[in-house]
Amino acid sequence: MSPRLPAPTLDRRGLLRAGGALLSVAALAPVLASCSSETEVPVTAGGTPLPIPPLLEPDADGRLALTAARGTAQFIPDVATDTWGYNGDYLGPTIRLQRGRPVEASITNDTDEETTVHWHGLLVPAHADGGPHDPILPGETRTIAFTPDQPATTLWYHPHPHEITAQQVRRGLAGMLILDDADGHAPGSAPADGMASAAEAASPAADVLTALPHEYGVDDIPVIIQDMRLTEDGEMLGHNFNSEVGLLGQTVVTNGVVGAVHTTDRRVLRLRLLNGSQARSYGLRLESGAPLTVIGSDGGLLEAPVEVEAISLSPAERAEVLVEVPDEGVTLISSQPDLGNVADSEASGGEDEFTILRLERAGAGAAEPTTASAEPTAGTRTDNGEAGDGAAGPASIADLGLPAVLATFPEVSDRGQQRQMNLRGRQINGKSMDMGRIDLEATSHQPEIWQVSNLDSSPHNFHIHNAQFRILDIGGQAPPPAMAGWKDTVYTPPQRDMRLAVVFPSHEDDHSNLPYMFHCHLMLHEDDGMMGHFTVDVSAQDALAALEGTGHQH
Repeated sequence: MSPRLPAPTLDRRGLLRAGGALLSVAALAPVLASCSSETEVPVTAGGTPLPIPPLLEPDADGRLALTAARGTAQFIPDVATDTWGYNGDYLGPTIRLQRGRPVEASITNDTDEETTVHWHGLLVPAHADGGPHDPILPGETRTIAFTPDQPATTLWYHPHPHEITAQQVRRGLAGMLILDDADGHAPGSAPADGMASAAEAASPAADVLTALPHEYGVDDIPVIIQDMRLTEDGEMLGHNFNSEVGLLGQTVVTNGVVGAVHTTDRRVLRLRLLNGSQARSYGLRLESGAPLTVIGSDGGLLEAPVEVEAISLSPAERAEVLVEVPDEGVTLISSQPDLGNVADSEASGGEDEFTILRLERAGAGAAEPTTASAEPTAGTRTDNGEAGDGAAGPASIADLGLPAVLATFPEVSDRGQQRQMNLRGRQINGKSMDMGRIDLEATSHQPEIWQVSNLDSSPHNFHIHNAQFRILDIGGQAPPPAMAGWKDTVYTPPQRDMRLAVVFPSHEDDHSNLPYMFHCHLMLHEDDGMMGHFTVDVSAQDALAALEGTGHQH
């Protein structure tokens, strides 16, 4: 018998929709009582070996397969929680792709809800983007073809169905995606004005790629950070009923476990950090006060390594950092995320502190690393997280021999089509998401400047599909070095303006005429309508006709 799904929670929008009429206080009383009776129990157990998700790579013909299905997992000792996962019980394998090599991804939906798979941060044709316009129905298998063409980076994949993205990600549908660029793919020609899209950016130099830690699960570690709300019997709750930002859980899981510990014989680790949470921002730092060396952001390597005390990641943002592991070990924690001038820091999660990951030296009595369970799939390779050659590797970050320049970037200017994006409440530019409306038309290879303004006193962030952008300024000031690289998602501080330099790539082989999305990636906001449509090299009229053809123009 299939495991029971968590009982749905009724949010504010659901209350307003119920019955299509106003509900009296008396009618709401049973509902409100049931909401208040759901008691969250923080889980803080420690010492669990960090699971290393298995690698899923395309076979010789470029094919790979994902199946979304129900499962169970234990976040509370000896208590089962109903979950969803890709090719397993919770989360999914780490997909590894190569720049310039075609991919055919077969996606099977074994859940009872329509779903999609969005390749977050990948520059792909609209038909392959995994937006809400053409969902995969229960029991259906969909094959999607694309060829990744952008610099090496850390990405992720997750569902993007209309109005139910948050609940599917919360249950466990998410995974990391690593794009390699080992073949030295030549960049395309930049446009005459000097700006270029990420698809036209040069590959990192070969000496950079070999100098960086690159043994998956050994010195190159995926770190997927999520928070959740659990009851004592393991039921997974939805977002906090009175929360402005969405789900802020008091249980943090790393790669799907509470109290994660990773044991290593390496002195230097590369951590690929992904904020896979729904609303929570993290202020990631080492408890010892030692610095983090940031080498990459959402869209690839930075121009040069940046040493920081802490790095803040809002939902869907990624960063690659180098960490030195001393004999006594070191702990990655979250505290004091930089939320800007937020009206209520506590209500936005700004006062919470969590242990994210303990790093121990091998032989110190810590837990041994493990590999997450997943059903065998064609093209899947499992690494057990143990050192491949028994060597400790470089003794320090300085001993890696990194060159002074990690990557080179196209010129950025403030010329181009000007766009204004005002974020307020659950709307962008005063409009809620409408599946039958195109908000703007863009032209590939033409520079655009998007000014994104958070008009609220609470947090938002902003994600653009089919784009890796550069931040021109935040409140008139240049971005800090750790934010100066390619980005696809960015935190938007309250009452601040941010200007983004965007150039969209072209996809000449895409004839779907479907649009892309821009939206707040706080998932409650996204599902509640804080999202819009845009096209690239496609007229609004043609896009609307395509949407009507999918049956999702509503």
